[in-house]
Amino acid sequence: MTTITRLDDVLDGNPLGPRTPFAAVEGAVEVASGDLMAKSWMGDETGRLVNVRWQPGHVDAARMIVEAAIASAEPGAVLNAATNAEIHPDAAERIALFESCGFELWQEKQGFWWSDEGQELPEPDRITVRTLAEVGNERFAALLEICSAATLDRIDADAMASMGPSIWAAAFLVACDDSTWLLAEDGQGEVVGFVSVGEFDEGVGTITYIGVAPDHRGHGYVDQLLQLASHTARELGFAGMLSDTDVLNVPMMEAFRRNGHSSETRGWHKWMHRRKV
Repeated sequence: MTTITRLDDVLDGNPLGPRTPFAAVEGAVEVASGDLMAKSWMGDETGRLVNVRWQPGHVDAARMIVEAAIASAEPGAVLNAATNAEIHPDAAERIALFESCGFELWQEKQGFWWSDEGQELPEPDRITVRTLAEVGNERFAALLEICSAATLDRIDADAMASMGPSIWAAAFLVACDDSTWLLAEDGQGEVVGFVSVGEFDEGVGTITYIGVAPDHRGHGYVDQLLQLASHTARELGFAGMLSDTDVLNVPMMEAFRRNGHSSETRGWHKWMHRRKV
């Protein structure tokens, strides 16, 4: 017989806020555990992340954990659930579990790895660059809003619809204020886009965000921005970058591959599910 216990809330400095833990016990052995986090997987107030772990062969106990987390959430709450093939060896089973509990696929993202092996890097010779400090948060947030219009990133699109594009852009910029934000202009001084490089993990960077202004798309500026990102990662001392993009964003995936970012080197592939209580 499996017993599900809701434990006392824990406040341990997690960026997703307080968590409500659950445990599934068979006999005297814990076979599954999980948490209902206070915030979404993005660290904001748009939802609450449901996390779950289980011993092999005990997916039914994990399902009971997820159901208990759903039952304990307030009515109207939006719950998130995350799966990553590089982190979860049971990715297919995990996806099936969430979907059997009423979660629907929200976004699927493919990861791309770029390694700095001391190779000669192409120069982004069609743009000039200014930093966030030179441009100012207000102007950069306006550019972020413009470049994100009609975005193919499903989560960003939903967040903008929920929060409003201007508020979302300003909040995103603040949330990633430890990244290096770079604005790019063409030879006539027109803004063509931007790229942001931040830390993914120790010694590893990531492209936090990249965007080309709508009027300048289709002219190869995304390649210039990716070249700029590579130079920036090297300057910041990163051995490589792990970045990802929505699988619906085929042009971005093609641009990654053109510029030496591989989707084969690592197993980074994410699925985000959600459901409303």
